[in-house]
Amino acid sequence: MKFLMGILFALFAMPIAYADDASNSAAELVNATRLTCSGISDEISQVSKISKVNTAVTATGTVASGGALAAGIAKSREDKEIEQLVKQICDAGGCTPEGVKAMSLENFFNNVMGPMAQIAELQKKLERSKKLGNWRTGLMAGTIGTNLASAIISGINADQSDLIQHIEACNTMIESVKNFSGKFTDNDINPMEKKLYDIKTWCSPINTRDVEKIEKRMKGVMGTSIAGVVIGGVGTATSAAANSDKYMNVNNKLALSEEDKQKEKRLNRTANVMAGANVATGLVETGLNISLIKLTKYLMTTAEQCENILQ
Repeated sequence: MKFLMGILFALFAMPIAYADDASNSAAELVNATRLTCSGISDEISQVSKISKVNTAVTATGTVASGGALAAGIAKSREDKEIEQLVKQICDAGGCTPEGVKAMSLENFFNNVMGPMAQIAELQKKLERSKKLGNWRTGLMAGTIGTNLASAIISGINADQSDLIQHIEACNTMIESVKNFSGKFTDNDINPMEKKLYDIKTWCSPINTRDVEKIEKRMKGVMGTSIAGVVIGGVGTATSAAANSDKYMNVNNKLALSEEDKQKEKRLNRTANVMAGANVATGLVETGLNISLIKLTKYLMTTAEQCENILQ
């Protein structure tokens, strides 16, 4: 009889012992998952903060490039008026010593002294044109700094391999929880079942491809920013050359050869094109950073949701 009672006791104790073992294993699994998944949202948040800073930097560069382009266009309009005024003075014969010497006294007063009164107006227009050119040069030089800063920021943070490994480890633990939760069928047997169920329900594995998208976009920002540095450098040098005294001094302006006149036009045109190109690169950089902010916000929400359940 005592033997039979012993067998019955052992049979009834087995589920309790099993439940206790399973409960302990579940608790250990939950704790391991908590430790493994902890900090992912903070890492993603750091990427988001970097993207926000970079957005501000690239937006500043884009505005500067837009200002440079606007100044360049205004300078082009001023230069057209200068060209017409120079033509009037030169057509009257007042641009070369030979032309003045060949005139009669009457023609000199009629054709030279009258147009020479326009020199004062020409001086004013050249000063305005030079000021606009200086603005364009300065703003273009500013874009070199913003693009360089953007390239450095995105370049340093383009490698997200550590975050990918962290997420992969967390995903593995979440999968283990899902597999382990099948061992429980009755809430009365093990209180850990609800915890496992909540983890299984609310902890969605993060797709590492989304993190790879972050890397690609960071590299895209870096590449575009480097291009912006080059464009800004060429634009600054070209704008400065177009705004030199060779073209902005009254006496030099009246004595320019046709070849030099065409060269000045090419320099100004190139500087404006470079400013426009930098606007385009700035818009691309800003767009990529905004898309990074949206992507990291989604990933951060997913990570935080799981971390809160694991608390």
